[in-house]
Amino acid sequence: MVGERERESCTVISDVPKCLEYQFTKEFKLKVSDQCCVEFKEKPLKEWQKENKKPYKILGLMREEGGRRAFTDCAVFHGKKLYSFQPLAKVTKEWEEWFIKEHDIRLCELYYPPYNFERTGCVGCPYNIHIQQELETLERLLPSARRQAEYLWQPVYEEYRRIGYRLKREEQTKLF
Repeated sequence: MVGERERESCTVISDVPKCLEYQFTKEFKLKVSDQCCVEFKEKPLKEWQKENKKPYKILGLMREEGGRRAFTDCAVFHGKKLYSFQPLAKVTKEWEEWFIKEHDIRLCELYYPPYNFERTGCVGCPYNIHIQQELETLERLLPSARRQAEYLWQPVYEEYRRIGYRLKREEQTKLF
């Protein structure tokens, strides 16, 4: 695992699987980051807040989901001003399942057969730890969504397949 790594003039602090350490070398040219989440989710929310004169945002982040969410607090303040309210921060998966059952809440169809997704997000997101399974499900049930994901994420998928990380190697997978 990598602790601190230098990449050109910036310091990257992260825990990275050993097979991905090469990404922190100057030779690595593919730009990989989670900034698409910022661009497609966080920035539009900030713009909406500004346009609608809302001083805070309410988010459905659960600490238990991990990643950046592991550090989620219920309320985030800047000085004395509420910046963000995240009422689900302390909710557990068990409580969520109880609540859905108790109140007979019908979820998005993707959570039920034949799809059986455990969670949804951006289609084909390479940060999905179960990306291979998601792509196989899309291939079977929503082939046009699979093709779209392959197109959008092609450089990242190619690299994952090349090194055998999260996706089967090219010779093991039918490519589009």
